[in-house]
Amino acid sequence: MPLSEEEQRILRQIEEQLQADPAFALKVNQHSHSGGSQRHLIWSAVGLLIALAVAIAALQVSAWLSFVAFIAMVVAGVILEREITARGRDQLSRIPDELRRRSGRPMGGPKTH
Repeated sequence: MPLSEEEQRILRQIEEQLQADPAFALKVNQHSHSGGSQRHLIWSAVGLLIALAVAIAALQVSAWLSFVAFIAMVVAGVILEREITARGRDQLSRIPDELRRRSGRPMGGPKTH
């Protein structure tokens, strides 16, 4: 479904405002990425620690229960690693925009080599 003329005009205005204020664009970008990712990061770290404690405690009860807790610990660790990797990749992708903002060059401007 194509955008109406009014929607296209509003979209152009938003793009112009974002280009005029790159600091605002960076803040919006950081805010949009940090909410869910922050929760996943915290919950996976908490899950990893709880699974570790359960795995150690379960060694006294049953080897199978300890093994299940170990698997849960591995899953939480993988989720934690993916969240950290995604955050790092996101931060690295922002470096050129941040450098451009600090140097005063427009974000959408031509690149010079």
